[in-house]
Amino acid sequence: MKKWFAYLLTLVMVFAMGEPAQASSWVREASTIEQWDEQVDFLIVGFGLAGAAAAVEAHDIDPEANVVVLEKMPQELAGGNSIASGQTFMVPDKADVETFKTYLRSCNSPNPIPEEYLDWLCNGFADQLEWIEYIADGVDYEAGYVGGGELRWGSMVLEFDSFEGSSFNGCSAHLRARNSGSFENGGVWRCFARAAEARGIDIRYSTPATGLVQDSVTGEVLGVIATTPDGEEIAIKAEKGVLLACGGFENNLEMQRNFNGLDTVYTAGTPGNTGDGIKMLMEVGAQMWHMDNATQSGGYWLGIKTDAYDSTFMRNFSMPSGAWIEVNSVGERFYNESATYHRQHMKYLENGKYIDLPHYRSLPVYLIFDESVRTAGTIATTWLSWPITTEGYKWSADNSEEIAKGWILKADSLEELAGLMGYDANTIVDTVNRFNGMVETGEDTDFGRSAEQMAKIENGPFYAVEITPTLVATTGGAVRDTEGHVLDWDGNVIPGLYEAGELGSYISNLYQNGCFLSEAMLSGRAAAQSAMGGASEIGAIEKAESGEPWQEAEDGVYSATVEGMHDEVEVIFTVMDGKLSDIEIGSGRESMLITDEQLEAYIGEIITGQSASVDVVAGATTDSQLIINAMAQAFK
Repeated sequence: MKKWFAYLLTLVMVFAMGEPAQASSWVREASTIEQWDEQVDFLIVGFGLAGAAAAVEAHDIDPEANVVVLEKMPQELAGGNSIASGQTFMVPDKADVETFKTYLRSCNSPNPIPEEYLDWLCNGFADQLEWIEYIADGVDYEAGYVGGGELRWGSMVLEFDSFEGSSFNGCSAHLRARNSGSFENGGVWRCFARAAEARGIDIRYSTPATGLVQDSVTGEVLGVIATTPDGEEIAIKAEKGVLLACGGFENNLEMQRNFNGLDTVYTAGTPGNTGDGIKMLMEVGAQMWHMDNATQSGGYWLGIKTDAYDSTFMRNFSMPSGAWIEVNSVGERFYNESATYHRQHMKYLENGKYIDLPHYRSLPVYLIFDESVRTAGTIATTWLSWPITTEGYKWSADNSEEIAKGWILKADSLEELAGLMGYDANTIVDTVNRFNGMVETGEDTDFGRSAEQMAKIENGPFYAVEITPTLVATTGGAVRDTEGHVLDWDGNVIPGLYEAGELGSYISNLYQNGCFLSEAMLSGRAAAQSAMGGASEIGAIEKAESGEPWQEAEDGVYSATVEGMHDEVEVIFTVMDGKLSDIEIGSGRESMLITDEQLEAYIGEIITGQSASVDVVAGATTDSQLIINAMAQAFK
């Protein structure tokens, strides 16, 4: 109501000025569409991990459905932030979900998400591994785990071990080509992209969505305005809904300044994340959240920005030698620059709270080092960030190529280096001398840097490179429910509009490694199931095992005919008062081996427990399983 009142007020003001009313730049009124250029079933905006997972799930629910994905970037630069990430997804132990929930609740403080959302998120993370492995297996990919090739609970990257619940059983996982035995840059996204391509899903690269089409009376989102690779504007109608999975606003400095108060910041991920989804969501009246959390959840990483790429490289997490420091805008050291902050997504403790590294309030910042560091190894990470994972840049082992390109400043003296940086020479010399003096005493009395990570900066030539805050993700977007529906400011569903992934993330403060990719897959899949009105077969089986499908079904009789050991068998399910009240076998009973007594007992266990997670009947495994398979189909 608030949104439409504002819209009406705008129209009145425009007419009062004697000018014709103009349509919103990111929303098109449905009545202005004289003819749709195309009609599809389900339209997905964005081909990162959330969009790819949603496309795969939608296709598997209904292989005949016309599922279309619009991707802003060209094919060689697709993948969103997912492809540039560390590739970890979090798998909590199903038996320890409550502890995991306690931990994530601690991470979200002081901005908790609704408890039912947290419950859905944590259980979803625990339940989806089977589905992920099923998708991976179909394209010759497999899961790999931290600490070895097998899943072992407790083998994970844990970021905040002092938090309540941090003792949860979990595992950090990634996806890689089968039998490769090694980590794969972009492996999780590449797996799902291959799965989408293998299903023949219509993926349209270099085709950005430029607006939503909305009915101004009902509020329903009916489709999308897009621009084709040759510059033609088209209107696509989506019968089952539009899913926005187009990422955040890392590469929109105006939004970063207005929402986060930043001076300068860049992205280490896709340069395509310029907040398009934010603009669309705001203009259709969506309720927004997580635009500026207590911390920048994914953290301000340490970037090296060059003119050659829109996205940054990342400063090496562990510098190759100790003869280096970072200085702030007045040429002084300003924190313990050698600690392993990346293990807490670039957070550190201050006043008992984890906060973002101070670079964003200390700019400009420079990394200063000497010849011993230059020759010891790369000052940039070689396995993370967009220029490396997606555009294929290889940073030289001794940094010489980057010096030749002018990315790294070089000088014969510290005074000359200060001039190139635009700093006061005396200040830089004094800062370096103070650091060198503490190296001699073996103690950093300013910031507590470890003596083992300190060496004198004394071997010329000397070098400097500017360090800029770098984002791996933002979490702002529309409030969405656990089925992916976008909500308005009154908490009502905006019909026909869904959201998944980084855009409107459930992460509301501190970020635990692996949660973004797990959330992308889970939320993309949930939105697809909601829009398509069911779940893929493996998804339906998972829901059947947890007693969920019939709880979402209207009272009535449902049936499915599935292939048994010798012939087709019809299984009939009755739902009453939201519960499964009866299961009967129709045609094909004579081809089943299970006895009447066994069948009665097996069905009785399912109905009594309102769960299909019961032991199969010994000697009648196939017949037991066909009932579960039929359940998946009947409630699909």
